[in-house]
Amino acid sequence: MNDKKIAFIIAVNNEQYFEECCFYIHRLSVPAGYDIDIIAIREADSMCAAYNAGMNNSDAKYKVYMHQDVMIRNVQFIENIIKIFKQNLKVGMIGMIGGTCMPETGVIYRAWDIGMVDCRDPDMAYYLEGQQNMPKKDVIVEAVDGLLMATQYDITWREDLFTHFDFYDVSQSFEMRKAGYQVLVPYQKTPWVIHDSGFAKLTYYDEERKKCKKEYPQYLYADNGFEFTYDREWNELSELLAEQVKKMIEDKNWEQVIPIIDSYEKAGRKNSSLEMLKIWKNIYEKERTNNFFSNCKNYEGMYTKYTAVRFLLRRMELNMEEDTYFELISAIKANEISYDALMEIISRAVVDKGNVIKKIGDIYNRNGQTDYYKKCEKVEKLLKDKSIPIAYCQK
Repeated sequence: MNDKKIAFIIAVNNEQYFEECCFYIHRLSVPAGYDIDIIAIREADSMCAAYNAGMNNSDAKYKVYMHQDVMIRNVQFIENIIKIFKQNLKVGMIGMIGGTCMPETGVIYRAWDIGMVDCRDPDMAYYLEGQQNMPKKDVIVEAVDGLLMATQYDITWREDLFTHFDFYDVSQSFEMRKAGYQVLVPYQKTPWVIHDSGFAKLTYYDEERKKCKKEYPQYLYADNGFEFTYDREWNELSELLAEQVKKMIEDKNWEQVIPIIDSYEKAGRKNSSLEMLKIWKNIYEKERTNNFFSNCKNYEGMYTKYTAVRFLLRRMELNMEEDTYFELISAIKANEISYDALMEIISRAVVDKGNVIKKIGDIYNRNGQTDYYKKCEKVEKLLKDKSIPIAYCQK
């Protein structure tokens, strides 16, 4: 094992997200004498299979298994995890959010109570914390969420048992503990990572949950856990509806899209694709000329542009250098992206909205677009005393 090497192992099925994930990795501070490696696993049959492939293809002592939709915002991340590992050789794995009391029901995602994540859902941005008044110290937990899992020891992922994309994280937490190691969530004053994810589909969750309960009964013990519920019909119908709406948008049939999305909103339930399409519909209604997507030839082009704007706004939000989002600055100056489109996306995709709107206003001001600059000033003032939205896993 090379104890001066950190491997980032990522299961990939979206190249645009993977590139942005790598952009953040390359911005991390790397301790002197250390090297990093990025290993992409594509077309994996399961998450466990992907991570075993990555693990077996790397000699790095320190491995970071992460989703492609995770962006590491803490530039000292590598230094932080290595310090934790070196200070406590019993710690085998580190996660960003986890739980200290695993429920007998096996519905683990409802049991997180320690840690924090900067969440960017399709329709809103917020900080997710385990609970209020968490201890301001590193905490040993029973399991961690799989959005990011850093290890200093290699333990085989149970691809023999978990054949989809659920419970790989819980299983690996339990396997670490079976091997005599501890699992830890570090203290984070602010979230170390961003998770830009859709809503979980849970298609195979119950199948994998039952396997987990059978394999690890000694680790699932707590009463008062949530029972698992899953509406297969809703998930299948909402995915079908999303595909139909995508085709309408691609054909520029926006007037057909509007009542469909309005009806979807009234249902009070969420689908990742439909939430994104709802934002597109809102942009269209505000512009009416559909300028934001006017140069996009098809749905894929629309998706790529929308996602790129989200990513560039995030770089702006995190106070990165202007050259990291110069494409966005150029588009604003050239009126290739409207004020209305920007405000709609910011309202859904940005946590620190006031910071971003101030920067957008400065761009308008430098470019002599006084009316838009004044609009930004007004919105910025309204947001001045607004705190960052926080959701808690446990009340």
